[in-house]
Amino acid sequence: MGCGVRRLPPLRSLTAFIAVCFLGPLASAAPISEDWLQQEVDGILEEYGLIALGAGVLETGGDAVIAVSGNEASGSDVAVTSDAAWHIGSNTKALTALLYARLVERGETDWGVSVAELFSGTVKDIDPHWQDITIEDLFAHRSGAGDIGPVWLIARAGDDSPLPRQRLETARDRLTSTPPGEPGTFEYSNLNYILAGAAIELITGTSWEEAIGSEVFKAEGGDWSSGWGFGPPPSGPVGHDTVFGLKVPAGRGSGADNPPALGPAGTVHVPIDSHLRLLREFIDRENTLISDETRTRLLSPWPDEDADYAMGWGVTSHEALGTVYAHRGSNTMWLSHAEMVPGKGTVFIVNTNMFTGKSREAVSDLVRVIETRLAEPAD
Repeated sequence: MGCGVRRLPPLRSLTAFIAVCFLGPLASAAPISEDWLQQEVDGILEEYGLIALGAGVLETGGDAVIAVSGNEASGSDVAVTSDAAWHIGSNTKALTALLYARLVERGETDWGVSVAELFSGTVKDIDPHWQDITIEDLFAHRSGAGDIGPVWLIARAGDDSPLPRQRLETARDRLTSTPPGEPGTFEYSNLNYILAGAAIELITGTSWEEAIGSEVFKAEGGDWSSGWGFGPPPSGPVGHDTVFGLKVPAGRGSGADNPPALGPAGTVHVPIDSHLRLLREFIDRENTLISDETRTRLLSPWPDEDADYAMGWGVTSHEALGTVYAHRGSNTMWLSHAEMVPGKGTVFIVNTNMFTGKSREAVSDLVRVIETRLAEPAD
């Protein structure tokens, strides 16, 4: 960028909420073949004028079906590949909640702990209101914490101090005052997960990045360890800005993502195959990562069944598919949709490397096509 001007980091991300009953008898769905999925991906990429589009479907006990189309960047003739990494934005959130659950299973922390307890002894003069706000409230966006804003983003973009220090300072700034929002009321906020990440760092004595890497991404016995990372992918598709209607590659530098301190809320990139395999663990009874108790905890709407958001997952009911869990993430340069359909024993992902009205329509269209296919009975 010329004249010494540094592009400001993108504000926020992320969307989508969509579902908990589960583990009833699985209904067989129509099979999704690579040819069928490739045809759908190719068609939607062309119809909506996208740069790149990728999708993957994985049925419990089966193999991943992945299709990609388009090029790595606007103006490039380098085709995107099926093993490429994509930025998943706020779909990171469910994985941060999973990391905390792993620590609970290790006996290093517990559910129901108040935010004040998590930071006691480290943050002085915590406002009394935080005594009634729990870790579940953070994960379900019901803490009243409010959200980060442009001042925080600008400050963190220029902050070279260790990430745990940045997150702890963020926690200290917020916890020493009354929550600005209404505790118990749903308000989607990246700050909730930054606070949770800071608590995880105090529990583990290491950074969130190191903790999630060892406890989740490279967990012993997992088959999903390939390609995880933080920030913009170092190779493969590039995220895009839209400037006066033009699709401009965002590059791979620090300006191509939110500041790293936002990590627990949404800075992960990963290939579709690895992401699918990890998501399968949430719904597979034979999984090696998540116990039944943990699964119930992570996927139950909070604070009760009348809610429509669990811990990093929107929760809804689909007429033909039953309970569905879904979430979307975007740092305003990418868009990623992750969905789990326990009644069909299936997880799927749709990714693209731009965030515009057209790209949102395209992703929603492909999601509907896949859902419709899953709803069809097997021959």
